Amino acid sequence: MAKTVSGILLLLSYFLVYAPGATAQTLKVGITSKTLFFLPYYAAQKKGFYSAENLKVELILIGRSDVQLQALLAGDLHFGSLNTDGIIVINEKGGNLKVIAGVDNSAPYILIGGKAYKKIDDLKGAKLGVSSLRGGATSILLDYLKSKGLQHPRDYTMVVISGGTSARLTALESGAIAGAVLGIPYSDIAIDQGFNRLGDTLELIPVYQFNAITINPAWAEKNRATVVRFLKAHIRSLRWIYEQPDQAAEFFTGEMGVKPPYSRRGVDYFTKNKIFPIDGAVTLEGLKVNIEVQARDGVLKEPLPPPERYVDLSYLKQAQKELGL
Repeated sequence: MAKTVSGILLLLSYFLVYAPGATAQTLKVGITSKTLFFLPYYAAQKKGFYSAENLKVELILIGRSDVQLQALLAGDLHFGSLNTDGIIVINEKGGNLKVIAGVDNSAPYILIGGKAYKKIDDLKGAKLGVSSLRGGATSILLDYLKSKGLQHPRDYTMVVISGGTSARLTALESGAIAGAVLGIPYSDIAIDQGFNRLGDTLELIPVYQFNAITINPAWAEKNRATVVRFLKAHIRSLRWIYEQPDQAAEFFTGEMGVKPPYSRRGVDYFTKNKIFPIDGAVTLEGLKVNIEVQARDGVLKEPLPPPERYVDLSYLKQAQKELGL
């Protein structure tokens, strides 16, 4: 009798959550920019992967990582999507945020110079566009230029431009900056417009945990089932991009305005080089590099913490299991 009652209650709970017409749960997700880096979120939203999990996801553009982090800590966002450098900084200051899945498991950035800047040494005394003063693409830029003999602030200045790689391309086109690191395929667009390719940062940092899904455990631990459903939709979106590259490229064009052949070139690059983790995995090897970069920036001191300090993979493992992966 007890088993029958529990079975009925379980069935009722299922229909309350998943029955047709049931109210979808609304989630707010921070996005740094509407670019290829965040294509999986837009595909999951527009292709129905979120709605299949009875979720209504609002993608909120927040061009600065520090603002997104504060919104996550304050509970104004349910999920953040930003580079893990910011999570390291916040946690070392007493915060408690966790990376739970990967979005971009590398940072494919090309250093692009204005038309008058034909080599890296030409950037001395110039103004470079960055998304923030430290962390993420900025840390990569600082490290790369340091390896080429240019030191900040001795040799160049930095200007914060919110809105990600597409915003930096716009600033470069307007002449507001002399150079910036641009993600693929935006770097290709710039080069075809006559701007100069000065270097590839992957030469220095080939692995890196760049953009990742981040949660505040204070909320996530009370909403585990919701977090797992969100990650299931995320994985389905990633797999769709890999399995349907033609459709993904068309979607990239339609959603973000990047025209062919650049849209297909970008999708092919991200899938061929496994920038998008097809199963939502976090690259702990890459996160170790993040930690080393933050140590060079003075955020961390020896002995350096293990990458596991900043992650909680239990949600992802459960999502993968429910998907049969």
